Amino acid sequence: MNEQEETLQIFFAETEDLIRRSEESLLRLEEAPGPGSDLEELFRAIHTLKSGSAMVGFNTLSKHVHLVENLLDRIRDNQLSVTRPLISFLLEDVDFIRAMVDSCAAGEDIDPDVLNARKAQLNRFLGIKGVSGEDEAIPEIPAHSAKAEDWHYYHIDLKFREDLFISGHNPLLLLLNLTELGECVEVAADTSKLPGYKEMDFHKLYISWRVILKSTASIQEVEDVFMFVKDENEIVIEDITDRYREGVDLQLGEIPLGEALVERGGITREDLKSALDKQKKLGEILVDDGKIDKESLQKVVSLQQESRSTYRKTTLRVDVKKIDHLVNLAEEIGINISRVQSLFAGEVPRDEIEQEMETLLKVNREFQERIVSIRLFSLKGTFQRFQRIVRDTACDQKKQIKVILSGVDTELDKEVIEYMADPLKHLVRNSVDHGIELPEERVAAGKPAEGIIEFKAYQKGGKIVIQISDDGNGLDIEKIRCRALEMGLDKAGEKLDNNSLVEIICHPGFSTASGVTELSGRGVGMDVVKTQVERIGGLIQIETKKGKGTVFTLILPLTFTLTEALHVRDQDRSYLVPLWGIIGAEKFEEGRMRTFGADEKVYRFREEYLPLMNLSRVCWTIASENDHTGMVTVFIDTGRQRFGILVDEVLEPYQVVIKTIESNYQNVTGVVGATIMGDGSAAIVLDLLGLEEIFFKHSLSGGEV
Repeated sequence: MNEQEETLQIFFAETEDLIRRSEESLLRLEEAPGPGSDLEELFRAIHTLKSGSAMVGFNTLSKHVHLVENLLDRIRDNQLSVTRPLISFLLEDVDFIRAMVDSCAAGEDIDPDVLNARKAQLNRFLGIKGVSGEDEAIPEIPAHSAKAEDWHYYHIDLKFREDLFISGHNPLLLLLNLTELGECVEVAADTSKLPGYKEMDFHKLYISWRVILKSTASIQEVEDVFMFVKDENEIVIEDITDRYREGVDLQLGEIPLGEALVERGGITREDLKSALDKQKKLGEILVDDGKIDKESLQKVVSLQQESRSTYRKTTLRVDVKKIDHLVNLAEEIGINISRVQSLFAGEVPRDEIEQEMETLLKVNREFQERIVSIRLFSLKGTFQRFQRIVRDTACDQKKQIKVILSGVDTELDKEVIEYMADPLKHLVRNSVDHGIELPEERVAAGKPAEGIIEFKAYQKGGKIVIQISDDGNGLDIEKIRCRALEMGLDKAGEKLDNNSLVEIICHPGFSTASGVTELSGRGVGMDVVKTQVERIGGLIQIETKKGKGTVFTLILPLTFTLTEALHVRDQDRSYLVPLWGIIGAEKFEEGRMRTFGADEKVYRFREEYLPLMNLSRVCWTIASENDHTGMVTVFIDTGRQRFGILVDEVLEPYQVVIKTIESNYQNVTGVVGATIMGDGSAAIVLDLLGLEEIFFKHSLSGGEV
């Protein structure tokens, strides 16, 4: 990746964060309308997005965001009231801006008709003096009170010295000061003098700007903005009002396209000359010359777009404090290693070496934990994105829904968050579509017209629990049972407890919807949710009560990379059992075991008989059928089932970094990954939920374990 690509990737990563912050601020602003911290945060995000896009040359994007900024400015000045329609419009525009950014990332042009239509809508809001109610008509009045003859247009070239920062000046603040005099209808950044990344001095300024300012101010007032920098920098201000008619620069129609692009498009003379020499895009030239076919060209273009998209998804923005902690710990590890080496070199007591090794292990343990923490992100952003989904879906279905967020500071591995985005989205839409009733139905049932959907997250042991609950109508158990009978599902005749309810609802093709809508009715949703959840070692639970509501609970691993586990051995193989699910371990006693049926075993543990599995039978090794002398029973509680595992030996607990085996082998039920032990041998890290699935499904079907 060259320097320009790297700069763009940084811009796209920062833009994604700015768009997310804008959306979150709008949702909060809807709950508490009016000037305040939410409005100011929204304005700062939009302003930064406008400036950033202009600096990297995305002028069309910058101009559009500038209109949004003007609209927000009217809200800040109390010239425009915050209403639900206005919030809806701004949320739609945030989506439009996101689409524009994606187009810029893909190197695609934005449809001018779509852009102009959106601009017209923005201008319509910009013409509002004030709206007091949601149902009032939007008057079409001029956006500005000044007469046409009062406006002036100024062409401003800003070429600053490279050492401008040393003098304490910020060029962006100077541009911001210009906006106080009027509207910067065009801002073009010239980045042609930017050096390569390795040659760049971050204390120097390499960018210059060209600005078209529309203002009622005099040229002297414009010059005063640059009072303290005009003597030592190239600041050229020209009154070009005579070139404009009805806000249009007539000169652009009289010059060639290339000259217009140099003037307004932000390209250099060198760019123009190079383009004129080719007159075609690189890909078209190569196709015409027979160097490549169209299919191969399109394939590479698609791969490039996919690469950029993946880069944005997989890039982490890490707090510098976390990096500082790692640097300090790395330094401490280096010091301790040197200390241990010096101790081994001399004649020192063994206990002193052991003490130093214990210190080294402690620091290394903290280092591993800090590494994992870099991958952890709070669920706040995820929950707030789903809050937007609830809002939009509720509006479409004429439902009134209030969203409650709790536990938003709970952290989860970024990879897990990305993996669970689609399943969570389906559960959210399911709660809105199937759960919450229409206002009139709720009132008739003695409920408030406004329904409630709550997003809740908390940590339990080594797992993260995410709950999505609603106070809607609940699942119709009888309807589910009838549909299950029609489909010939075995569990249809049983009492529908939590486990059987999940099995039926998540069966491929299952749906009780009488018709197909945009959100449901096709029977392809819940089975995908269950599959995705279980694939990462999680589980899903459903609790419902007729007329009261439904709770979807997801129990997910905190991270894929680091876990606390108990080292056990069986049949000369090492296994690691995650500590989060272990509730006890004790020496096996033959008298506490009972056998039922063909070979179903249970074992008494704390006055309760638990199913017992032999780990060697699950993991494809051969074990003695009768002799359990000297073996140990490890007792597991997954939160859904409790059972025991027979092993030959229990050793010490470990904190291990898990390496997935799926990419090099295949996905194996009951195995989450593998790791290398201290003696260099490999150990399998067990997936307790997968073991539960293997054991209980096999056992219930009549097989032996």
